[in-house]
Amino acid sequence: MKTLFLIAALLTTQTSFAKEATLKYPVEFLFEKVLEKKHQTKKDSIPFPKFYYSSKTPLKQFQDAIEKQWGMRPDLITNAFAVDNNEIYIMDDADYYESHKRCMDDSVVHELVHYVQVKYLNWDLNDESLEWDAVDIQTQFREEYCR
Repeated sequence: MKTLFLIAALLTTQTSFAKEATLKYPVEFLFEKVLEKKHQTKKDSIPFPKFYYSSKTPLKQFQDAIEKQWGMRPDLITNAFAVDNNEIYIMDDADYYESHKRCMDDSVVHELVHYVQVKYLNWDLNDESLEWDAVDIQTQFREEYCR
């Protein structure tokens, strides 16, 4: 019985062994780069989004924040901008970024592009072209700053 308890305890804490990714640049710098690419200036009248990282955020919180927007409750935390809550969720699993030859910063840039699209430009996130815009800016950032 003790062995089963120990195995269960190890399995439930398995995620704590994952190496957390960290940002190479401050969020303010990432936001400046997004504003430059979108030809915008910072507007203090628009509240900046709150950031949540997957290793420190309960899944239920993410599900509650994103369910209405996506029409589903995801099984895991992914990179996302929750429009109604003005929150950005970021995966911070270092192995993920290393295996895809990326840095966490480019994911933050991607979600900040969505934030600017919605909050600064009043664009509708249901327009699929907004995703391509975010991917394009994310890719440019990655090639310039994540190497």
